[in-house]
Amino acid sequence: MGDLNLRLPAAGYSRKLRMLPPPPTILIGAGMQFLVVTHDPLIEEVFRRLLAEMNATVEFRGDARSGRAALEERRFDVVAIDCDDVYQGTSLLRAAHASRPNKSSVVMALTSGETSPADAVDMGAQLVAAKPLPPDRARFELRRACQALASGQRRRRYAVQLPVFLSFGQVLDRRAEAFNVSLGGLGLRLRDPLEEDEIVHVRLWVPECATPIQARGEIAWSDCEGNAGIRFTAMNERSLAALAQWLQRLALTTGCVANREPVTALCVTD
Repeated sequence: MGDLNLRLPAAGYSRKLRMLPPPPTILIGAGMQFLVVTHDPLIEEVFRRLLAEMNATVEFRGDARSGRAALEERRFDVVAIDCDDVYQGTSLLRAAHASRPNKSSVVMALTSGETSPADAVDMGAQLVAAKPLPPDRARFELRRACQALASGQRRRRYAVQLPVFLSFGQVLDRRAEAFNVSLGGLGLRLRDPLEEDEIVHVRLWVPECATPIQARGEIAWSDCEGNAGIRFTAMNERSLAALAQWLQRLALTTGCVANREPVTALCVTD
């Protein structure tokens, strides 16, 4: 008989082992906050319907002045500005990242031919979408904005001290301590090293969130001292939204902390 490499619970451990179901598929854009500044009724109609389908929240403003007020009031994940059809829309495009709540928001410029893509990027847009935008193209551009936001958040890693519980193989709820976290994964300290081929179920609580964040992940790296990096591979919508909101709060108060763990995109499907 070959070595099955079984892990037995510690002495006195009497809880029943149970199989953990895989997390549900993530919807792109679920829980995100959008600001759309336009007075084009077709754009408003299409964006309102598509963002509702994506389970995102959207606020519409019809002019640059009210758009600027919205940017100063609170943070949005994605800001879309109809810079050619809204009077002083290009000025609003320049001001978007200057507002304190939206320094790290993804800004999308909607153009009608007056503003070139290169000029829009120079004014602060990360994405440029030329009108008209039929539903299929609008859906593509909105998903692209969501992915751009998620990619940017995964590159930021924040120093933390949080208890984390890991389940894998026959091990249930092994306690570890997270020393950094991002939307794409976390760094851990454990008493015993992990096997790098393990699929891990992760459970942790973050401040101001009543329910735990749960994810499935894989070992990105580990060392003989019990340090390891977990790369998230799947997460349900509620956990993704809660983690993203917490990271946004951390972004206002802490700096980015580098880590050895390679960061890749969380698997997202339609």
